[in-house]
Amino acid sequence: MSRRDFAGKVVLISGAAGGLGTALCRRYAAAGAHIAAMDLDATRLQALVADLQAAGSEALALPGDITSADDCKAAVAATLAHFGALDGLINNAGISHRSLLRDTDPAVIRRVMEVNFFGSLYLTHAALPHIVARRGAIAAISSVAGYAPLIGRTGYAASKHALHGFFDSLRSEVEAAGVGVTLVCPSFIRTGMAVTAARPAARASPAAANRRRRT
Repeated sequence: MSRRDFAGKVVLISGAAGGLGTALCRRYAAAGAHIAAMDLDATRLQALVADLQAAGSEALALPGDITSADDCKAAVAATLAHFGALDGLINNAGISHRSLLRDTDPAVIRRVMEVNFFGSLYLTHAALPHIVARRGAIAAISSVAGYAPLIGRTGYAASKHALHGFFDSLRSEVEAAGVGVTLVCPSFIRTGMAVTAARPAARASPAAANRRRRT
């Protein structure tokens, strides 16, 4: 498989202000890409974008909540208005939980699904026509939990399994149009995600949950 050249390309990255998200933004910027960085944490997001710009990269801050379809549409629209195109999307934002199912309020698992699966759905749906027009690429950050069991993470594993069904199927729809769809399945990464995972007995507030997005 040939590697894509991202020099001068526009890449939208969700969960940009977190650990993995920040690393992705910096890596793609180093490859010459223009970065559209989306995250709910506006303060950390602005700091990231300022750092990227100081290093000579083109970067745009997109404060927003990926569990809102309207916010996702607005992020894509702002990217197009600023850069004039959208070539790549990385669905990186995500949250987790650490609890056995018997100890977990189902609302916690619903919230994990809202962020990890539906957030990726909303952002991909908003970006898809523009990426198809550019014969671009879409990636989703999954996990080893996307294809293997993980104790104490039933909701997290379910959300990642859902990503595989969704993006593997999407690949079959857009491959002929020249669009690449990739699932990335890292093992454990030293970020703040595990430490700040959702508590088992109560639903995390949207603001708190988004601070835990990967990411």
